Amino acid sequence: MKRSWNVSNVVLTSFALLGSIVVSSPLYAQAHPPLIDPIPAAIPASNITVNLTTVMSNLVQPTAGTTAPGDGDHLYIADQIGQVWSVDVSRHGASSSPHLFLDIRSLIVPLGLGPAKYDERGLLGIAFHPNFRRNHLFYTFSSQPVKGTATFSTLPAGAVPNCQNVLQEWKVMDMGDDNYVVDTSSVREVMRVDKPQFNHNGGAMLFGPDRLMYLSIGDGGGSNDVGVGHAAAGNAQTLAPGNVLGKILRIDPRGHNSANGQYGIPDDNPFVRSTLSPAPQPEIYAYGFRNAWRMSFDAKTGALYAGDVGQNDAEEVDIVRKGRNYGWPVKEGTFLFDGFLPGRTGAGYVWQNSPGAPSGLIDPIAQYDHGESEVAPLHSGVHVRQAVIGGFVYRGERSEALEGKYIFGDYGSNTSPIQGHLYVLRGRDRHIEELQVEGRSTLNLAVMAFAQGRDGELYLLASQTGTVLGNTGIVARIGSNNAGHDDDDDHGHGHDHDHDHGDDRD
Repeated sequence: MKRSWNVSNVVLTSFALLGSIVVSSPLYAQAHPPLIDPIPAAIPASNITVNLTTVMSNLVQPTAGTTAPGDGDHLYIADQIGQVWSVDVSRHGASSSPHLFLDIRSLIVPLGLGPAKYDERGLLGIAFHPNFRRNHLFYTFSSQPVKGTATFSTLPAGAVPNCQNVLQEWKVMDMGDDNYVVDTSSVREVMRVDKPQFNHNGGAMLFGPDRLMYLSIGDGGGSNDVGVGHAAAGNAQTLAPGNVLGKILRIDPRGHNSANGQYGIPDDNPFVRSTLSPAPQPEIYAYGFRNAWRMSFDAKTGALYAGDVGQNDAEEVDIVRKGRNYGWPVKEGTFLFDGFLPGRTGAGYVWQNSPGAPSGLIDPIAQYDHGESEVAPLHSGVHVRQAVIGGFVYRGERSEALEGKYIFGDYGSNTSPIQGHLYVLRGRDRHIEELQVEGRSTLNLAVMAFAQGRDGELYLLASQTGTVLGNTGIVARIGSNNAGHDDDDDHGHGHDHDHDHGDDRD
């Protein structure tokens, strides 16, 4: 996710989940006068009101949710501490007892920094193979203690990773009743990535319409995309061999033509036949991300949406296309970014709005900043927003007012209690509005993620603390009683559809 803070400060207050060219930028050569209030306009309230119906509670911190092919009744919810729960959501308005589907707490790196127990590591992603009904396979992405040789590492000799992010495959051995049973002895390691710092892990993991896995990996952590384990131009910008940080990868977890032989690399990935020397990692689908925390495909258009967490100023929503460069750390949103300011080590900032430039960098489809009417000194005061949480385009049938609209959120304020936000993109210009919540003047929750049921209905994953402290995590169905919708749906307009293999590979 994202954090807008200096990682040397253990008092953590935010969850910042945080094209085909390499930009050589002079931005680090000198300091530029910063923009104190990058986006002066406030985010308006929407005329759409949503209601929240809790379907699961007593989680620590839910980080991801998904469905299993062939199972239209359940959501599978990843809890940051290392548990996956299944909950029956087929009985709208009725509650059901959740079932512990998987427990890998023993594999997770110890979590919780400082008294607030903030952390960006843990169990971050879960996805079921498209052929789950036949091969019974699913995947997790989690932060684990350093163990064995990493598939990818950016660390110099002698440097010790903070942790390793591990992609693992599991198999369900009993699918005969309502509650599946996982064969924990079936676990297979697909990929292991050294993490220089504890934050910016990415972890969005999903299968696309092409039946291939898309996996986001953060820039390595710290701030400004600099430091030990970071390339000179930033991990998100470099295409040096072995560097997958700050990227979205696209792989076939059942293939074998990768360097470690544990997964496949699609032949039409953008850098498979690269003329760059040395050649980039062929796993890379797109790059230039700080911390693409959550991603989703629009079930109708196929557009791949990602919420990329900014640092101190701008949060962005991107439509991800093959081989494109999304700018970080040359840009934060549409703004030019500077990683140096005298006397404020690590406190990077934006200094000029520059939509469309430098050329070759893809700007977000929507963005917002952290406060209203921000004033000097830079990055001071109350941040009412801190980290974008990517969501879904609504394709359900119960909330007509949400149809075709991208629903997403922000982790929340740097106040106590934390105040998260629910947003919607409206109109052809994709302007951001804040959804109103029935019966609440404020959300009073930290927004962690969203999930989409097999029926297209959406769910909010949130907690009261925004950390691994307590058990205030919930999953709530998002509904709307508003009638009608305006002519602003399908704003994704598709994406660069890769080949839909449409086969029955296991």
